[in-house]
Amino acid sequence: MNSEKLLNNWKFMLNRQGWQRMEGDEIALPHDFMLMTPRTPDSPTWADYGYFQPCKGTYSRKIMKPEAETALLRFDGVMGLCEVFVNNERAGFHPYGYTAFTVDIAKFLRDGENEIRVEVDATCQPGSRWYTGAGIYREVELLTSGADRFEPWGTSVRTLGIFGDGAQVEISAEIISSRRQIGIIEFSIPKLGFEMTRSVQLEPGKNNFSVKTLLHGVKLWSPDSPTVYSCDLTLHTDNCSDCENVNFGVRTVACDPERGLLLNGEPIKLYGTCNHHDNGIVGAASFRSAEERRVRILKENGFNAIRTSHNPPSSALLDVCDRMGMLVIDEIFDCWTNGKKAYDYHLWFDKYSKEDVAAMVLRDRNHPSVIMWSTGNEIFERAGRCDGYAVGKMIADTIKENDPTRPLTHAFCEFWDNREYNSEAAKSFPLPADEPDFWCEKIAPQAGNLDVLGYNYMTHRISKDEQIFKSHLFAITESYPMDALWVKRTMDSHPKLIGEFVWTGWDYFGETGLGRVIYDADAPSWGLDTHPNHISNCGDFSICGFKKPQSYYRDIAWGREAVKILTVDPINSGRKKSYSGWGFYDAERTWTYPGKEGKISEVYLFTTADECELSLNGEAIGKKAPNEKGVAIFEVPYAAGKLEAVAYKDGKICGKDGLSTVSSACGIKIIPDASDKTGKADLILAEIDFVDQNGNVAWNACEEVTVTAEGGKVIGTGSGKIDDEHDYTKNICFAYHGRLLAAIIPEDGNIIIRASSGDMSAEAKISI
Repeated sequence: MNSEKLLNNWKFMLNRQGWQRMEGDEIALPHDFMLMTPRTPDSPTWADYGYFQPCKGTYSRKIMKPEAETALLRFDGVMGLCEVFVNNERAGFHPYGYTAFTVDIAKFLRDGENEIRVEVDATCQPGSRWYTGAGIYREVELLTSGADRFEPWGTSVRTLGIFGDGAQVEISAEIISSRRQIGIIEFSIPKLGFEMTRSVQLEPGKNNFSVKTLLHGVKLWSPDSPTVYSCDLTLHTDNCSDCENVNFGVRTVACDPERGLLLNGEPIKLYGTCNHHDNGIVGAASFRSAEERRVRILKENGFNAIRTSHNPPSSALLDVCDRMGMLVIDEIFDCWTNGKKAYDYHLWFDKYSKEDVAAMVLRDRNHPSVIMWSTGNEIFERAGRCDGYAVGKMIADTIKENDPTRPLTHAFCEFWDNREYNSEAAKSFPLPADEPDFWCEKIAPQAGNLDVLGYNYMTHRISKDEQIFKSHLFAITESYPMDALWVKRTMDSHPKLIGEFVWTGWDYFGETGLGRVIYDADAPSWGLDTHPNHISNCGDFSICGFKKPQSYYRDIAWGREAVKILTVDPINSGRKKSYSGWGFYDAERTWTYPGKEGKISEVYLFTTADECELSLNGEAIGKKAPNEKGVAIFEVPYAAGKLEAVAYKDGKICGKDGLSTVSSACGIKIIPDASDKTGKADLILAEIDFVDQNGNVAWNACEEVTVTAEGGKVIGTGSGKIDDEHDYTKNICFAYHGRLLAAIIPEDGNIIIRASSGDMSAEAKISI
């Protein structure tokens, strides 16, 4: 089908009881209008959403009636209860914000100009356990064709087998025919010089056609070599012609109970992250450039897999993962018929779930990065309540009907939602290792639908359960940041344990303060923070993509570094500290504490070496062996200068690290990121740093910065500070630890970004 992206020329109005805000005359998609709302302590979204407001939004734009018999609007995702109107007639409705859908608008169109109106209602709150955003936050396309056509998402290319430099593939297509007739289908894969023509008997309505063929000279898709091919299909009938194009990769995925997860026949471990869908300072809006920057940063720091928690991601993210070599577990739901929040998807599950499962699989099955489907996360019905076994089988069967090529998983958790079950599971856990306990008996029916058992925070069960579920593999689908070393060692010693997915790789709005530190009091293992805090604070990276303390620890746990120094502000050294399950040490990557000379700082050395030695300004402080978590702690009176650490293994130096005091800010530096690794930039993300005379980021700088762009529009700024009270959609923001991030939509091929603060300023030129 012909495709026209409808990203520009939308008019928008935000409505909320008591006030409304216009977003100028026109806006561009993708767009998150919840990000525009104020954050207040009395918001019904509460800490789950980061205190943003319930709201409604209306989008409208004009289109000319196409010269085509078929006209479909395809939405990659609209967050909120979505109604689509054409010329004031209701043409469609979709309640699940994470699945793509199409609306047939042909019968509503009239000659000349037509109005498309999309009303999005996000007023029933809380509707989720985390910030969802609201609005048309992914792309929209107008698809047109004649009466004989390819069905959207009806074409797939799957690898059946690999033979040397050749591969057998099956190309399948769903064709809509206006009548009984003979059609001609042409297939082409330009990179491989492949062409084929087939005749097919078409009946009125839907027709399914497939052909198997051998491709020669193929390059296999893998994280290290992410080769993507394009398959072009053309349908010819007496009435018309239609075209379809799908991208795919040649690769196989299999589960081997002895060798583990196999990619192209070779074992692979998943060093993964759970990620929610929001993109920090631009909210839920799925700009391809923002998705690319996140994937690039994660890959640069050792991650090779993402679990899309807890919903299907945007097409933009999957396309980026295809082209950059990031593996993906594609997850469908956070709840089934029993909700976790008053207005979440459980209200719509009975009517729409099967349709939404199919939508996820049909849209995403051609992406080589997607190596596994997940039927849900921490589902209340996992142990059979409310016909849960039948529901789990329905989801699994629906996935397999639409894609039989990938393993299935499910993210299980302990029975924290059922005290009786939790007690029985705890009592029976000490049974002999090869004897099923209460836990195993209760999840066995769900396990029968799956290939990989996903365990959230249950690493301790692996040794026992792999002897019970002998044909299954296991993954730690959620883990705590402080458990990185323990989980890595367990992965190394258990072939059946194929990977870990930390909660989380990237900070997100909502679940406010999940990774909190409580001083001078005992903290519960779980709890959320009050306003003005509004960020989860549990990621390896901040919402701006800036590296956080747990990421340095992961570098050690995964063997990327031998030793790393972090320090605690003397104000907090020696205080009683309690950490949530997702919390992390309050040490930071700095040795800059002016005015605190002589006061004690706790210095953390992360290392898996036998012992490590610390010195300050050339004077030895001492040697220590790390504890079982790979941490050695020294108490050091603060003095400006340089901390140095040396790690020893078997009596020999295996690594060094240094950390120096930086001076006050004397200038600004702009580092624009407009990478074109996966396509032309649709967003520029510019890091803005306060720097000292040596060009180092000035850790203590917290001044206000104004960002402007010539040839572009600044649509967001932020620093990652969890209690920052500024409006993310404005171009003014205070720095945090000397840094902030700005998002600019390019409006020209040449953009000049300017940042100013007091008598300091800088500019950067970029061409796209």
